[in-house]
Amino acid sequence: MPPRLATTDEVPVIDLSRDAASVEADVARACAEWGFFHLVGHGLDEALQARTLAQAGAFFGRPIEAKRALSRSRETPWGYFDRELTKNRRDKKEIFDIGPDLARPAAAGDVFAGATPFPQDQPELRRTAAEWVSACEGLCARLLQPIASSLGAPPDALGEAFRDGHTSFLRLNHYPTQDLLAGETTEAAGLGIHHHTDAGGLTVLLTDGRPGLEVLKDGQWRAVTSVPGGLIINIGDMIQVLSNDAYAAPLHRVQAMEAQDRLSAAFFFNPAYSAVIAPLPRDGAAPRYRGISWSEFRRRRADGDFADYGAEVQISDYRAF
Repeated sequence: MPPRLATTDEVPVIDLSRDAASVEADVARACAEWGFFHLVGHGLDEALQARTLAQAGAFFGRPIEAKRALSRSRETPWGYFDRELTKNRRDKKEIFDIGPDLARPAAAGDVFAGATPFPQDQPELRRTAAEWVSACEGLCARLLQPIASSLGAPPDALGEAFRDGHTSFLRLNHYPTQDLLAGETTEAAGLGIHHHTDAGGLTVLLTDGRPGLEVLKDGQWRAVTSVPGGLIINIGDMIQVLSNDAYAAPLHRVQAMEAQDRLSAAFFFNPAYSAVIAPLPRDGAAPRYRGISWSEFRRRRADGDFADYGAEVQISDYRAF
């Protein structure tokens, strides 16, 4: 029997403007119990948030031929895509991925290098995306500190893996009520996004406030509704590995839209391409994972998202015992 959906949203709300000890305690509780939390008191500009969603809406409102002219591929990872797979099943959504080239040169050997193909007649999209990415980078760097401290490590213990050459990126999402591929394929899209965990460290989600996001908690799918002035944060697979399973990356999904479209902007805070992620030493506990090459993990996960190139890689593939 599939998990049932709980009708209440109990995802914790964390005020980042509180004192450091309170924030650390709140983060520890949220990461251990949910893997998700609403973040208020973060200081990110509300006007910038509105511009980010407005630019996303303007992009997705373009004719389909214009969007597909900016399409990504297996070899070119940035740009538009309308047939992404999650768990090897097609999602009912369209995306525009904006790569790290927006903020810094690519690291040597990075297979995810390459320029994002922004539309030339929408210059504000690039400017706004650059501002939002910069704001999210700073926010995630701040959040790594209470996460590390809550695990009994120095506040800067997690920062090294996410510094020079980190592979973070911004994804604009549009969940339409109509299946964009209807008539092009006989395979019906299922959910807006099928159940999954995020591969990297942290995700910062900005939404238009419309419902659809759900997280699996205690065997129930629970709706994650927006809170005024809040951003939605969740931890990813690499935080689970670093915490040695103290903090589990949460399974989440987005329902298919039926009554109205939905927009969101997801910033994925990912390690440096050269990073090897392994559990932090904690009270003599044996590490539950072998060191994970982020470049290998990211490549294998991306292959599973772009097309059905085999089973989607999971951190369980790197279990030490």
